[in-house]
Amino acid sequence: MKEDKKNKDYRAEFFEKSEMLISLYDKNLNLLDANTAFLKALRFEKKDILGKNISVISPDCKPSGRYAIYEDIIKTGKTFVTDQVRLHPSLGSIYIRLTAFKVGEGLGISSKEITDLMETIDDLETFIYKTSHDVRSPISTTLGLINVAQHDLKDNAMALHYLGMLKQQAETLDQIVMRLLETTKIRQGKTKLHLIDFEEEISQVIFSFSTTEGFDRIRFEKNIQVTHKFYSDKALVCTIFQNLIHNAIKYRGQDRKDPYIRIHVADEGRGIKITIADNGIGISEEAQKEVFKMFFRGTSIASGSGLGLYTVKHCVKKLGGQISLESKAGEGTTFSIYLPNASDE
Repeated sequence: MKEDKKNKDYRAEFFEKSEMLISLYDKNLNLLDANTAFLKALRFEKKDILGKNISVISPDCKPSGRYAIYEDIIKTGKTFVTDQVRLHPSLGSIYIRLTAFKVGEGLGISSKEITDLMETIDDLETFIYKTSHDVRSPISTTLGLINVAQHDLKDNAMALHYLGMLKQQAETLDQIVMRLLETTKIRQGKTKLHLIDFEEEISQVIFSFSTTEGFDRIRFEKNIQVTHKFYSDKALVCTIFQNLIHNAIKYRGQDRKDPYIRIHVADEGRGIKITIADNGIGISEEAQKEVFKMFFRGTSIASGSGLGLYTVKHCVKKLGGQISLESKAGEGTTFSIYLPNASDE
C-alpha cells in the first residue's frame, strides 16, 4: 500500500512539474485536470476551467476538426499526433507538437513548443540548398578565372587583373563563411554579462562605418533615455546595432534628399526598448515575412551575404528578447527590439 501511494505521489509530482502542457478530460471532453505549465501558458486559473468543455477552453477546437478527432480517440483508443503553427502576438509563428491519447474512459492531451526544432530543420534545409548556389558560386567563378588565366596570361598587367578578380571572389566566400561561423557561435556560445553604455557602444558602431560609401550623407540621430544600469552580453548587443545600422546605410535610397537613421533606446519594464528607424528603400510586405531567414536577400540593390538579419534574430533570441519590424517599400523601415535586463538588481 505504501508503495502504491509513493508511486501515485511521484506521478502527481511529475504531472505538475512537467514542462509539457498536459490536460485531462472525461468521456464528454469536459476538463478533469490540468498541470501548472498548461495553466501558465494559457493564462487560466484552474478553478475557472475545471468541468468546462474543451470547446470552451480551446474555441478553435471544433472549427479545426480536432473535436471530432478527440471523440474518435475516446471511441477507438488510437493516439493522434500533429504539429501545428500558432500565431503569437509578439513572437510571430510558433510551432506546437500536440499528442492526444485515451486515458481511462476519457482523453489526455500533451503539447510542447518545438519552434527551435522546426527553425533548425528549416535553417539546415536552407543551408544545404543555398550552399549549392551562393557559397559555390564564388568557388566556380574562381576556378573559371584560373582556367582562363592559364590560357590567356601574356604579361604582368593581365596577371594582376585576374589576381584582383580572384581576390574579390575569395573575399566573398570568406565573408559568407565568417558570417556563418559568427551565427553558429552566437547560437552555441554562453552569454557574458557587462554593464552596457549605450551612448559609447552606439557611437563606436556608427564610427566603424565612417568609411562606408554614402555615410557622410546620412543624418544620424541618437536618443538614449536609459536611467537604470542595464546588463547584457556586450558582444551580442553590439552585433545587433552593427547589422541594423549597416543595413540602414546600405539601403538608404540613392535619391533621398535627407537620409536619416534614428536610434532610440529607452527603459521599458524590466529591460530596454531599442528602435532603429530609417527613411530608406523599405521592405516589401511580401519580403517582410522572409527577412529573418538564412541567406534571404530582399533586393539586389546592394551586395550582401543575406545573413545580417538572421544573425540579429538569433542575438535577440539568445538574450531572451523580442524583435519586430514595420516597413513600407519606398518609405523606410523601423526595427523595434525589447531586451530584458540580465541584472539581478
